[in-house]
Amino acid sequence: MKILVIEDEPLAAEKLIGYIERYFDDAEVLAVLSRVDEVIGFFEQPQGIAAPELIFSDVELLDGQVFTAMQALDLPCPVIFTTSYEQYWMQAFANQGIEYLLKPFSFKRFSEAMANFEQLKLSLAAKAAAKTGTYKSRLLLKKAQGMQVLALADVACFRTSGGVVMACDTSGEHHMLTSGSINELQTQLDPEVFFRISRSDMVNINFIARFENYGKDTLAVYLSCLDEPLITSKTRSAEFRRWLDS
Repeated sequence: MKILVIEDEPLAAEKLIGYIERYFDDAEVLAVLSRVDEVIGFFEQPQGIAAPELIFSDVELLDGQVFTAMQALDLPCPVIFTTSYEQYWMQAFANQGIEYLLKPFSFKRFSEAMANFEQLKLSLAAKAAAKTGTYKSRLLLKKAQGMQVLALADVACFRTSGGVVMACDTSGEHHMLTSGSINELQTQLDPEVFFRISRSDMVNINFIARFENYGKDTLAVYLSCLDEPLITSKTRSAEFRRWLDS
């Protein structure tokens, strides 16, 4: 996940980056910008520069309001605004804003905003896939003896650790995916079959044996091919129940 941070307060930027790295296993903060002219300059760089997938932006910067830059640019992604001022929310949503976080905000509030962002991505991906009918049906795996095809119908879950994604098949065997993140993979899978129950785990509905309460606002999900349950995150438990009942 490539992220751009626009923030003129060093301590606020440090706290935000801590939240980003805590939430995403594969976070890459492309830059921390503190001025309007820096924002414009960043997007005027040659096209070889990596484009952000999400922007976190304060409103009041060292040399003016960030809206000055945004109105002059064609931003490539949504923006989550982080500010101490309540009065800018209308301008924020007029400039590709999808969330408005009032400082100081907690990690729980941050996680809620990120859950909304991920749901937006899934909705857009689902609409695009519905038009073309191009959900993935199989994966190519690199093995010592060559390439192997793994049908997604045989994948019970995906798990990630340290940015590495593993696919667990019906026999309990784990296969390492050689490219892509779990965020990218989620947008390529049929949302009626696969559900992201936490930052690190995504399950196939066809292999869910049962689930039960685990802790406050979390669930233990048991799959037919795994001995230990997978645990939902607090922000995804309610949506998981709705998904199962849809």
